[in-house]
Amino acid sequence: MEFEFTLATNTTDYYRYRNDHDDLPDILTVRRFSLKDAVLIKDLLYDLCDTELASTFYGTYLENYTYDDGTINWLPACADVDSIIINETLFKENNIDIPTDYDSFIAACEAFEQLGIQGFASDFGSDYTCMEVLQGFSISQLVSMEGREWRQKYESGITNQLSEEVWMPVFEKFFDMKEKTGIGKAEIEMVNLNPKELYTVGKLAMYRGTGTDVIAFPGREGDKSILMPYFGSTEKDNWYLTYPSFHVAASKKAMEDPEREKLLLEIMAAMLNQEGQSCITYGKNMIPYNKNVNLELLPELDNIKSYIDQNKMYIRLASSEMFSISQNVVQRILTDELKTPKEAFDAFNTLMAESAPEDTVAAHIDTAYSNKFTAEHGNPAASAVYNTVLAEAGVDMVFGQSCYVSSDVYAGDYTMKDLGYLINNDVGKPVIAHLTGEQLFNLVSYTLSLKGNRGAVSNDSTLYVSSGFEMDISKSDDGYTLNALTVDKKALDPNAKYSVLVCSDYDWYAIDAMKAAGCEDYESDDVHFEAYVMKRLAEDGGQLEEPTDYITLR
Repeated sequence: MEFEFTLATNTTDYYRYRNDHDDLPDILTVRRFSLKDAVLIKDLLYDLCDTELASTFYGTYLENYTYDDGTINWLPACADVDSIIINETLFKENNIDIPTDYDSFIAACEAFEQLGIQGFASDFGSDYTCMEVLQGFSISQLVSMEGREWRQKYESGITNQLSEEVWMPVFEKFFDMKEKTGIGKAEIEMVNLNPKELYTVGKLAMYRGTGTDVIAFPGREGDKSILMPYFGSTEKDNWYLTYPSFHVAASKKAMEDPEREKLLLEIMAAMLNQEGQSCITYGKNMIPYNKNVNLELLPELDNIKSYIDQNKMYIRLASSEMFSISQNVVQRILTDELKTPKEAFDAFNTLMAESAPEDTVAAHIDTAYSNKFTAEHGNPAASAVYNTVLAEAGVDMVFGQSCYVSSDVYAGDYTMKDLGYLINNDVGKPVIAHLTGEQLFNLVSYTLSLKGNRGAVSNDSTLYVSSGFEMDISKSDDGYTLNALTVDKKALDPNAKYSVLVCSDYDWYAIDAMKAAGCEDYESDDVHFEAYVMKRLAEDGGQLEEPTDYITLR
């Protein structure tokens, strides 16, 4: 089977946009997910409830994927674990007991404060931290019978208000933690790396983090870190918060053909079986939700194994509004704008009740272009986008992977949100490099040889697009080989100098790619490449450049 891959914006609303143009993919994946956000496309998706694939999951986790009518459209892959990271060495040095519940967590914070060491802090400038800390310390409340019932109603679109019975204790707990740990305005100004930097030099004893953070930020040299659970009223009430690496669903329309239905279920099973999930968790820091999948954990995460055995891994409630409203309310609590749990509860419900502003037309695209690759023309939609970037960016050439253009270019009106769906927005900052013709050849050759990493070419739909030059490439069972590069169909001068905008991820691709090319003259571009397209279409009211035949595939 030949696959076509696109890299989409991290929201289920992207698939609403695709369906609006009668272009829903066969298989859908997304990371930031909630049933609530996916309600609008629920009837377009295949019901996995009675499939063998769904039966491989523990029932306690499937509850979070079941609508009130019993439908299950989405299933999760293995998950990151999110909780409280503590510096065990720092605790022992200062004769402070390692917390086992919420009260001992607070006692440890107070003990460290007396020593001039911050007990607990986290990056409350980030929406996910606001949401996860608010939920994490109250998981035992959210998994109560009332909490589970409220979540299913909320996720099914039956209610858009918090339950006072379920959520007032959540805010009461957060206010108590704020008062006793001393977190406040300073933590609002923290973003991702700030608490980790304090932790690394021994100025912070505990912070909210993930299994990846335990390994990447272990503290001072020789320190031992542990990923502890979110602390409840008793040790029995301790839980870990988790969020799947991705979720997967299938189009109901694609499943109408019995042969295709069988094939798509086989593909989804391959994504979620032992071998598939083992490929995802190469860092050995993820846990499965399936009965028949066992994933190896690093020694640093040994202490979570008993919680896995007890299925005490809560899947975060992560609707789009939960991110944004949690950030709004938590930050207002930390600045003392909201002074009581009742004020915070009411503020949360007020924001949930507000309807989203209606999107207005921001641009009109006159000409449609297909996102399907052909050996004769390459990918017309991707070529049109990259040619537009070339025209706007003031460089000689542009080079980027075709799958970052996430769909066909449809003719018609676009809102700003829908314009954002044209291009994957999670690529990272692009790179501007100054390359000789020989170095450019080396860069393209290296890129075609990549395996098993971001930027790798796995088939025709993930080949790269060139703008300002053309590529002659051969395809074999072993992959792709670059034969020649041309400019305006004339041989590339190996000694000429070119400025090249490389639209790919700086950390995961560009550094190694530039080294392989022999180039030292490069820097990250402060402008994400989608901004060039937005400027042309929305700000200037222009059109995309026409696509060009940028590739010869033999």
